[in-house]
Amino acid sequence: MSTFRFMITVSFPNWSDALSESDLPEKTRKSFEISIKWYLGFLASKGVPATVESAREFIESTARARKPEEWMLEQWRAALNWFFRHAPHRRNRRDRAAKDDGWDHGQAGGADEADGRQSYPVTVRQYQERVESEPLIEETVRLMRVRHLAYRTEEAYIGWLRRMDRFVAVKGMSLEEFGQDDLKAFLSHLAVEEGVSAATQRQALNSGVFFLREVRKFELGDFSDFVAANPRKYYPVVYSKGEIQRLLEKLSGQWQLMARLQYGCGLRISELCRLRVKDVDIDRGKLFIRAGKGDKDRVVPLPRSIMDDWRLHLEGVRKVHEADRRKGAPGVFMPDALDRKMSKAAASWEWFWAFPANDLSVDPRNKDAPPRRHHALPKVYQRSLTRAAREADIPKRSNSHVLRHSYATHLLENGVNIRTVQEFLGHQCVETTMIYLHVMEDQTLDCLSPLDRL
Repeated sequence: MSTFRFMITVSFPNWSDALSESDLPEKTRKSFEISIKWYLGFLASKGVPATVESAREFIESTARARKPEEWMLEQWRAALNWFFRHAPHRRNRRDRAAKDDGWDHGQAGGADEADGRQSYPVTVRQYQERVESEPLIEETVRLMRVRHLAYRTEEAYIGWLRRMDRFVAVKGMSLEEFGQDDLKAFLSHLAVEEGVSAATQRQALNSGVFFLREVRKFELGDFSDFVAANPRKYYPVVYSKGEIQRLLEKLSGQWQLMARLQYGCGLRISELCRLRVKDVDIDRGKLFIRAGKGDKDRVVPLPRSIMDDWRLHLEGVRKVHEADRRKGAPGVFMPDALDRKMSKAAASWEWFWAFPANDLSVDPRNKDAPPRRHHALPKVYQRSLTRAAREADIPKRSNSHVLRHSYATHLLENGVNIRTVQEFLGHQCVETTMIYLHVMEDQTLDCLSPLDRL
């Protein structure tokens, strides 16, 4: 077993409460309690913090002194594994009702979660308005825009850089001194101390590698020796057809049409909100998704049942467009250099948003630009879906992406070829689409439970 070159400290003062509330058998809880107290006593005698390295040292030194049987060693390891795995979930638990202003940490970080973790809800615009200019982060933003990364990617990377900055600040360092070993230590900290998922850790890795390689111009070596987050097998949440029907009945107006379109075409929420009038071809029954994930285009069939409602919806949208033209408002946002190449297109009807916002707003990438008509905000649509799912009494995790999961699963259940579903979803690899095979209803028809055979 390899030795860590850095130390990851775990703070877990409420471990006994978490252990008593766990689903472990009583005998196992008592055994774990003895082993953990024994380990904490070892830490006190050595004057070292609770780390993965000190846990390994405790096991090895105790094994040499007591020469236990293998089952006892496994029991000690299981107790310490439980201790480290559950550390993030009960650390410094706070009152969930406490009010949080989101910017009480020297304007550099974000809010405190109820379990003591810190979130960093920083957008590019908030960073520019509330935080003093930091040359390295400004250069990171510039290079991301040179490479045409998505705005949400900019937000995510800035958030991670600020977290990395706070991580090394404890050691009296700054981003100017942040290096490859610091990134490894930070990634291990996320896995052990914060308990993040593998996908979250991978996003932090990508942002750190972009920063070191593109901004700091480092030649990076091997990245295999940090503590990887535990990969979990994930099955997507899928609504039944009855739940879809109940959900849609609780929605109305624009939100119902958006939900029907997302379920009927398998759109991501960003793709749905960014639709323009020209992207929906009613006569040919096609919907064009422009610059989707990975900056790729695709086309999907448009549900026939939506066409009449779509025409009626566009009548209301056209009134908004005409009102903007009468007021002399600037045209909508245009991608890349089209604003210069097609100077009048931004004010044209075909480029107008299919789901426009109620009010004009400032482009978050350019606070000096005049207010424009933006598309409907994803979070507003998401709130409507969540409320509708609650009113429909659907006992499942509800978000907009569940409609996309349901679209893919129901297509496969209807016998559509998986390669076709892959193209409709815009997946690069068919392995990504195959996850929906595990949640199809007809998989279990021939596999009766033993209980049903009694």
